[in-house]
Amino acid sequence: MLVGAVVLVLTAGCQQETRTTDVLAGENPPADSAALAWALSQKTWCTNNEAASLVLSLVDGKDEYGTFESRMEALQAKGLAQESWRLVGDEPVTKGTMGYMLCKALGLKGGVMMQVLPARRYAYREALAQGLMVRGSEFEPLTGPEAVGILQRAALVKEGQMRLVNVY
Repeated sequence: MLVGAVVLVLTAGCQQETRTTDVLAGENPPADSAALAWALSQKTWCTNNEAASLVLSLVDGKDEYGTFESRMEALQAKGLAQESWRLVGDEPVTKGTMGYMLCKALGLKGGVMMQVLPARRYAYREALAQGLMVRGSEFEPLTGPEAVGILQRAALVKEGQMRLVNVY
């Protein structure tokens, strides 16, 4: 019994906190994209809502939308997201979803497969090949620090301070 208690204490003490709380929700959401980026750098996962806010900030220079639903409507109207995705705001964003939004936001055409089947899978692969995304699977959740780095690279590309180079 003592051994079981020790094992329980040790495993509980070694577990990392995995925060999936959406920093845009709650009483004091970040006031701007810089505050959102800092908050994301402290989180385990980036939510769909936070990713939508970051992409809208990249495209429009700001995010004036108050809810996840209004952010998704704006992204869909701009052709940066698809209505068929059925995303939930406080769930972690996948690398495929972020890759798709970035490819569309930056006007990346991609290869033949991305043009024939404009799916998150091929958009993720294109964003990865261009050096925007981090390795993994298109179904893998994006961490907060990864999202901040990806959006920083995307902003540099948009501002003309960084060229995309196919790394493969």
